[in-house]
Amino acid sequence: MTSMELGSGESTLETIISYILIVGVIASLILEVIGITLYYGTYGNLLVSQNRAVFISGADFFTFIANQTQNLVGSQNALFFMTVGLIILILTPYVRAVTSVVYFGWERNRKYIHNFVCADCIDPKFGTTLN
Repeated sequence: MTSMELGSGESTLETIISYILIVGVIASLILEVIGITLYYGTYGNLLVSQNRAVFISGADFFTFIANQTQNLVGSQNALFFMTVGLIILILTPYVRAVTSVVYFGWERNRKYIHNFVCADCIDPKFGTTLN
């Protein structure tokens, strides 16, 4: 039986979000495997580095993304792939939330848009700081 025969009842939004989450996790997994393979090929082990250059740091996540992409492009391929994999994995829920807002905006669901803006964008606890 197919999902059409079972009458899954999924909305367009649920289908789009499912694909976003699946693609984000699979892309992240592929990049992590490539990065770990390159790391093992370069260093011959999988020990955790104590080098401060590979630690997650910055004022916030988006500053971290900017710093890492500027510092890692062309330098250490293994760390670049692993970092991009983590960035994609972390950004996947953000893309999901933005997709929901765009979808409900397209559907003209003002209540959802109002609640999203008030609860998520104005709330001072919304942002996080990386240490």
